Amino acid sequence: MADVILKDIRKTFGVLDVIKGVDLDIKSGEFVVFVGPSGCGKSTLLRMIAGLEDISSGVLEIGEQVMNDVDPSKRGIAMVFQSYALYPHMTVRENMGFALRFAGQDKAEIARRVDAAAKILELGPLMDRKPKALSGGQRQRVAIGRAIVREPDVFLFDEPLSNLDAELRVHMRVEIARLHKELNATIIYVTHDQVEAMTLADKIVVLRAGIVEQVGAPLDLYDDPANLFVAGFIGSPRMNVFAGRVLGASGAAALVSLDGFADKEIAVPLQGQVPPAGTPIRLGIRPEHFTDAGEDSLSITIDMFEHLGGETFAYGRSTSGETIVVTTRNGRSLSTGHVLKAGFDPTRALLFAENGKRIR
Repeated sequence: MADVILKDIRKTFGVLDVIKGVDLDIKSGEFVVFVGPSGCGKSTLLRMIAGLEDISSGVLEIGEQVMNDVDPSKRGIAMVFQSYALYPHMTVRENMGFALRFAGQDKAEIARRVDAAAKILELGPLMDRKPKALSGGQRQRVAIGRAIVREPDVFLFDEPLSNLDAELRVHMRVEIARLHKELNATIIYVTHDQVEAMTLADKIVVLRAGIVEQVGAPLDLYDDPANLFVAGFIGSPRMNVFAGRVLGASGAAALVSLDGFADKEIAVPLQGQVPPAGTPIRLGIRPEHFTDAGEDSLSITIDMFEHLGGETFAYGRSTSGETIVVTTRNGRSLSTGHVLKAGFDPTRALLFAENGKRIR
């Protein structure tokens, strides 16, 4: 396995800047997920690491070797794509060993590697089947096996689960997590699905418009987002955001008023200096951090709800018109048009400036 280091990596297509100065330090054995909305540059960045896209400027190192101009086949990487790209006329065994045969490996070594990968992925009974006789999940396991037999320094995954149905995606997430633990592999994984990112990653890289917005462990990004974009992108359902303004300070807390909380002062603890009175702010609160109605309750008219067994997501509107999502365990008592009274613990609230930056 190997470290992967990106130093001020940039990519331009003509006059269009796609990747705008990315710096990353990925340690050997880490599972790092690139996540962000469509068009944010995450797949382009992965392809630059793989050597499938030229690097316009900056330095890429894999295992302390500069790789900018190194042929993809010599970078010590193996890539698993969204499409399985299996040869339909070959068996599973032949597909998994194809790259090794093409590289001139001897038959005994090919057989050893293929059998070892098949054991890890539990493909033994399928080795003599052709792709048309496999399910989608089985085909993806074969594609992963084809990467494993190359014994790379780094595995690259480009949205490998997006073509699978929901049940198979959950199953394959578990398989990939188990694979990472068993191989202690360096894995860089691209997805637009923040649930995949949260469940698989040691470290998440959140991208927007070719810029890294934040890097950190999944729960660090969830609990301590650097800005409003990260706060809204990480977490499902999304964080609720209310407009308001600073009224003043009370010790180390900012006293704020919010639309929808009529004439109530809410004291939000801060580590730094409280912004001046009158400063416009945005306050974020996760759906699960709402509590039963209290003195500072918010009236929410329920438009719809989703029952998920142990909990229910209730979607509604405040008296001032904001869309709000609340997580509750009292789903049986809800109905469309029901007015839910909810408050929240101010210590769980996050403050953001008008430009989206976090106020800590």
